[in-house]
Amino acid sequence: MSLAEAVVAAPERFTGTVPVPVLEARIERVRTAMIADDLDALIVFGSPRLLGSRTKTAGYVQYLAGYSARPTPSTVVLSASGAAAVLAFGVHEHREFSRRSAWLGEIVQAGEQRLHPEAAARILAEAGIRRGARIGVIGIDELSHPAHQELTERFREYRIVAAEGLLDRLRLTRAPEEVDMLRTSARISDAMIAAAFAESARPGASGPSVMAEIEHTGRLLGADSANCWLSIGEEPPTTYFEFMELPDLITDSDRVQLGTTTAYEGYFGQCLRMGVRGRPDAKLTAYAEILLQIQDAALAAMRPGEPLHRVIDVIEDQYALHAPFTRETDPFRFQSCHGLGLTYVEPGMARDLNPLRDRSLDDSGVLIEKGMVIEVHPNFTVPGLGCIVAGDMALVTDDGAVWITESPRGIWEI
Repeated sequence: MSLAEAVVAAPERFTGTVPVPVLEARIERVRTAMIADDLDALIVFGSPRLLGSRTKTAGYVQYLAGYSARPTPSTVVLSASGAAAVLAFGVHEHREFSRRSAWLGEIVQAGEQRLHPEAAARILAEAGIRRGARIGVIGIDELSHPAHQELTERFREYRIVAAEGLLDRLRLTRAPEEVDMLRTSARISDAMIAAAFAESARPGASGPSVMAEIEHTGRLLGADSANCWLSIGEEPPTTYFEFMELPDLITDSDRVQLGTTTAYEGYFGQCLRMGVRGRPDAKLTAYAEILLQIQDAALAAMRPGEPLHRVIDVIEDQYALHAPFTRETDPFRFQSCHGLGLTYVEPGMARDLNPLRDRSLDDSGVLIEKGMVIEVHPNFTVPGLGCIVAGDMALVTDDGAVWITESPRGIWEI
């Protein structure tokens, strides 16, 4: 199947957004939380959205403004009393924020990021927020050095506190419209998987040609970003992200395995699959079934009101039964699950889904909520097979969870 055929078989290009009334209600909840935390204002610095899974701060801007700039940093200034502004880099970003975020407040063409603290201080002063006020700041760890210096200088007479936790808590509760965005990201990921294996079956296909088909398909269907890792060989040892790491020709003895990462309207999706030309051998088939068992055990642990950490605990218990290596001795093992939302790893869920977490904090941990989406991608190394993988998006419902990636699970015969 060609790229064109794969896209025709997939949904048409998606063009939905989170409605403004949903965003306005979100801002009201944020302001209520700010008042409860004794914050007079928030300043949220965001990195460029094109960084995809490599930034967490763009998601905070997207959460507040309903949009974040793709190529440049942007900033949201929000007072508890009602003032709000978005600071954009240049004329193009100003145009996009004016189209998407004018409902929130003033859109300011503020230039490069180092100028944003001065602009934020001016906006807060105009809103009547005086020196000595308590200001929550988000995104300090991704600021450029000049911007950080300016923040320190411009706000030296304010009380500055880190405020990521405030939005992390609120982001755990999802509106139905947000779930729709995540479902769309899942459907785009499914189409990218189909395009990958369609191209892999073509005589003369290469690693770079497969990667190009995957990413082209995602963008064509409306993804903000559409990326992947790809590993090809008889015993794939790891994950590869660059054309130069991939083979010039896929042979009949190769296994093709990949992980897609998409973002649609800022909401991330992911799907991991393995494929072989012809029929897989008995050993690979058996381990592919084990991966599905691990996924399904994790899915069964996702019930509203239960501690979130039980999901990773179930996965680790399954690893102890089936993985040939421990986590410490495995030649290549990456994270097994993570929350998906406006960042690739939803920050409010990260601690509880970490197998190396401080378990003494479990009693104060996050409880599973309806609308949460968790990517479950068990992976480990098997002698003679290399690294094996499977990955799907699970949506928590009223009384359990369901998979929302719908591409066939298990090994694809290509």
